[in-house]
Amino acid sequence: MKRRSLFKAALLSNLPILHANFAEAAVFSGKYLLSIQADGAWDVTLYCDPKENVPGEEKITNWSDNEATQQAGNIPYAPFANNASLFEKHYQRMLVINGVDFQTNAHGIGVTNAWSGRTAAGYPSLGALYAASENYYLNSPMPYLSFGGYSYAANLVNPTILQNPGGLKELLVPQIKWGGNKIDDDDFELVQTMLIKDGINKVNDTTTLGGNYERRKAYLDSVQNFHKLSPLADILPENDDLAPQGRSGNLMVQAQLALLSFKSGITVSADIIQGGFDTHDNNDNGQEPILSDINDTVDFIWEYAEELGIADRLIVFISSDFGRTPYYNAANGKDHWPISSYIIMENSAGYTNQVIGSTDEGQNAIGVDPGTNAAKANGTKLVTADVHKAMRSYLGIVDDPIVQKFALNPSQEEFDFFT
Repeated sequence: MKRRSLFKAALLSNLPILHANFAEAAVFSGKYLLSIQADGAWDVTLYCDPKENVPGEEKITNWSDNEATQQAGNIPYAPFANNASLFEKHYQRMLVINGVDFQTNAHGIGVTNAWSGRTAAGYPSLGALYAASENYYLNSPMPYLSFGGYSYAANLVNPTILQNPGGLKELLVPQIKWGGNKIDDDDFELVQTMLIKDGINKVNDTTTLGGNYERRKAYLDSVQNFHKLSPLADILPENDDLAPQGRSGNLMVQAQLALLSFKSGITVSADIIQGGFDTHDNNDNGQEPILSDINDTVDFIWEYAEELGIADRLIVFISSDFGRTPYYNAANGKDHWPISSYIIMENSAGYTNQVIGSTDEGQNAIGVDPGTNAAKANGTKLVTADVHKAMRSYLGIVDDPIVQKFALNPSQEEFDFFT
């Protein structure tokens, strides 16, 4: 027996009993949830809730000086940026929910509300709840992937935060050193064995505080289970084969890595993020390139998902902090406005190619009849919690004991947007 093998055997023989269960990851057979966070507050009058100027009123959109609202299937859209390329191609995959009151003009609260369903802090994102729910929990080292947006998980699941997508290879294959040289497999196995022993000792230390225990257990999980990342490492493209950069960021690269993580079977949900929407100056010039990047990325998502064979298992969930004011300010920009929209996309779904909810010519929300989802003057005003409750139900997690600990608006009528 080699000397290092003898040393490894000696280490293993002295490992203390670990009072935890590190089971193999389950096989995931459900839907994949991909959220696109348009950070900074998008202008939906230039997108999925188009508004034309009204004679005698302040200008609400520059595009409507010379053009009219367009429509793809049953979905109206603004003839702005490259919107036609998205809506004309993908309207049959699309549900638009307009006239949602985000109940704030503050970015921090808006982001929390958009992705958790309530204005107060403390609730996890929909992606975190989905990854942590009993039906879909994978016991994977990377069930929930985020690229820096709202990813609060309330300690239900550990989100993998990728601020630098280019560093993913180092995360997946830790035995690769800087410069691309790989550590000898036997040497790396020895190092891993030593780290596991150290981790188990720390986890089993009865004097460890609760918070430190959770961090040490997460570290031990990562050391013991990094091999479960190999399915993604095996299909991860080289840098030269990554999706192209957009006009204003790497949103398409984020989407590519999220889809590959789904395909590998180690990820259930992922959030990708496109910033730059806080256009208090020169609103249209600022919104055009980043809306175009989102449109290009959504198109790429569906094309790439088809190529990977996962398009029929994918749900895409798109929104922003809130909306922008109906009228332009003195700097030709638009300020914060609480009324905004969600877009939900899925293949071959019975609920798509429709718009639920609406706003008037001044972009004020119009009520909705909970029984029919039709506009109703004295109906219920939609809020983000209504969308999140409906999504939880559709995803099959609404009755999960973990999810029920984070109830949303229990006194308000229930909406079903997916019939």
